[in-house]
Amino acid sequence: MGRNYSNKNLTELEIGNIEYYLNNKLCPAEIGLKLNRDPSGIRKEIKNYSTFFGEARKCTNCLNKDNCHEKYLCEKIVDKIKCAQCKYCHHAGKICPNYKIDVNCALLKKNHHVCNGCDLYHKCKSVKIKYHAESAIKKHNAVQRISRIDIKLDKFPIEFKNYISTLIKNGISPDVILNTLPEEFQMYKVSTPTLYAWIDKGLLDCCNLDLRNKVSRVRYGSSTVKRNTVKGHQLNGRSIEDLTEDEKTVRPFGIAEFDTVEGIKGGELLFTIMIPCFSLMLGFKIHNKTQEEIKKVLDYLENKLDTYFYILFNKSIPDNGSEFLDFDGLEKSIYPNHSKRLHIHYTHTYAPYEKPHIENNHILLRWLIKKGYDISKLSADDILNIINRLNNYPRKNKGYKTPLQLLEDTLGNYILDILDLHHIPISKLNMKDMIIHN
Repeated sequence: MGRNYSNKNLTELEIGNIEYYLNNKLCPAEIGLKLNRDPSGIRKEIKNYSTFFGEARKCTNCLNKDNCHEKYLCEKIVDKIKCAQCKYCHHAGKICPNYKIDVNCALLKKNHHVCNGCDLYHKCKSVKIKYHAESAIKKHNAVQRISRIDIKLDKFPIEFKNYISTLIKNGISPDVILNTLPEEFQMYKVSTPTLYAWIDKGLLDCCNLDLRNKVSRVRYGSSTVKRNTVKGHQLNGRSIEDLTEDEKTVRPFGIAEFDTVEGIKGGELLFTIMIPCFSLMLGFKIHNKTQEEIKKVLDYLENKLDTYFYILFNKSIPDNGSEFLDFDGLEKSIYPNHSKRLHIHYTHTYAPYEKPHIENNHILLRWLIKKGYDISKLSADDILNIINRLNNYPRKNKGYKTPLQLLEDTLGNYILDILDLHHIPISKLNMKDMIIHN
């Protein structure tokens, strides 16, 4: 029967037979005949997938320890946040394909560089090199996981990798990058998990610290059960319960959400307005957390936007903060011929999930303005710069369009001029150079 010179991987049964034949002192040529395989492939298998055994088999003794960045070699489902690099794990030496130490033994050269079948195997106290079937299978699986990541990356040009690395350093998420690629890079197909794997393996010119949500903190909330109560300002058609089911869940055109963002205690704040149908956020600095300050902003917007105001803010959903409780003042128009400029519908107490769009957008805003920062230090231009960046960030739930694109498609570019907003290309959008720390 002719030799099998195919490039197919060895099966687990063949790997087990190689160990058995080596223990019986057969050479690679004889093993190749018995398995109907090329002897050179058997030699490479023995050389590359043999394992070190003995008490000194530790990563600290490995010749490659200084340049080792291996992660997730084991087949177990591990917590990828808590799991450190494999060189800090006492199991790594058993399955790492790059583990190597110096072993000085004259008999290894005579015995195909492994200790299988050696007559002195049980008497020898030094580190042994043995072809072990179970360990070889684990190494094969580890090599396949590594090669799937590394080989894919080699197919892409350096310009594509540099483009991705630059945007990640600018604070753009991998998912947004891959779904907003410019025309010259759209031919390259990469999945989001693969891109995260490249970053995790250190194969790009960026790292996990450049990712906004890669490292998360566990937050332990209060175990106290808080009741959703109805107060006087929520009566008479001013509760979120008075909205239709579509208005409560989908947030169609004409629905807005109100909230405030605090800097330092007792200091200036940001009054934020979210228009969920566009994912558009507006922000205005107010001097203190009072009803008069909120009313001044709404008066300013009504005067500036004119008819657009009644279109965008037909119904507004604030929380139960003290600054929003004067529903008569908030609803009253600056024009005598308008009885009401908007309709207020309050959420339930302790229910921020009832205005999820603005709460989620505050996560992105808080990445730019950290908690505890004195908002009084921000100028009007600084706030406008931040708002422009937020509104030029592509949104997955909007088909990776930006809020400004959606607003312009619906109401035209004149509305952008009124609000002093402008487009920023994704290649020039930097979500980091404006970050404000304590």
